[in-house]
Amino acid sequence: MPMLRSLLLLLIVFSMENEEVNAVKKCPFGWKNLGVLCYKFFSQGVSWVTAEKNCQSLDANLASVHSKIEHDFLLSLLPSSSTHCWFGAHDGEEEGQWLWTDGTTFDYTHWAPGQPDHDSEDCGDLNYESSGWNDGTCLTKQGYVCAKYL
Repeated sequence: MPMLRSLLLLLIVFSMENEEVNAVKKCPFGWKNLGVLCYKFFSQGVSWVTAEKNCQSLDANLASVHSKIEHDFLLSLLPSSSTHCWFGAHDGEEEGQWLWTDGTTFDYTHWAPGQPDHDSEDCGDLNYESSGWNDGTCLTKQGYVCAKYL
């Protein structure tokens, strides 16, 4: 009987360890991980508002950027060095007051030279002139990058 108890105890311990391993969160299939976030580029051309709505339907937002590492990571998701895409920057509430759709602090920028440059362009366009950000016309149809927490 003591041997049976020992075996039962070992079985319980090993099954609990497996549960902990299964509890480790991973990005959904097709999404790429950086830190505590998962990112995915969608090539379907849509307006900026539609892109944000599509991200929200996946429990995500258009990607925000808080460092050069994140900026470069987003660029690595794009299919080519000339691909433009939407990300979460916007100044639609107040001109010149840039915000992220996920509500995080707008604490980093990587504007292309001369950007942002238009009062009527309120949405963040990533990879302008193959590197920086642009304030784009929100109705332009292009791909987008979503980000969500693990």
